[in-house]
Amino acid sequence: MAKKKESILKSWDEVDNNLKRLGEIEIQKTKLDGELTIKTNELKEQYTSQGNALKKEADEIKKEITRFCEQNKSGFLDKRNKKLNFGVIAYRISEKVSCSNVIAAVKSLKALGLNFCLRVKEEIDKDKLKELDVNTLTKIGVSIIKEDKLSIEPNMVKIAALGK
Repeated sequence: MAKKKESILKSWDEVDNNLKRLGEIEIQKTKLDGELTIKTNELKEQYTSQGNALKKEADEIKKEITRFCEQNKSGFLDKRNKKLNFGVIAYRISEKVSCSNVIAAVKSLKALGLNFCLRVKEEIDKDKLKELDVNTLTKIGVSIIKEDKLSIEPNMVKIAALGK
C-alpha cells in the first residue's frame, strides 16, 4: 500500500498564508482573463465587421446569379447543371418537411399509431435516482457515492484590499 505524502505545511498560520497566496493568484488570473476577454472581443469586432462586409457582397452576388438563373430557367430543361469556367450552377430537387403545429402533428401521429415517426430521447434523471431506496438502486445497478469534499475558499475581498 502506498504511503500518503506528508504535507509541507506545519501550522494553521502557514495554511492561512497559503490561502492568501492562493487568493492573490486567483485575482491575478481573473485580471488576465479579463484582459484576454477584452482583447478577444476587440479582435472579434474587427473581424466580424470585415467578415460582414464580405458576407454582404457574397449574398448580393448569389442573389444576382439566382435572379439570372430564374430568368433563364429554360436553359436547364435538358441538363440540370451548367459547368462554367469558374464553377457549376445546378438545380437540384430537394425535400423539406414543413410543420406549422408540431404539438398537433405529434398527437395525430400517436392517434394514427405512427409512433415510428417520433423520436423519443430517454435519459436518467439523477436527482430522482437520489430519492430511491438502496434496494431499488441495487436492482437497477446504480449506486449513490457520497464523498467528503474539502472546500478551499480564499477571502478574495480581504486579499484584494491588501493588494491596493
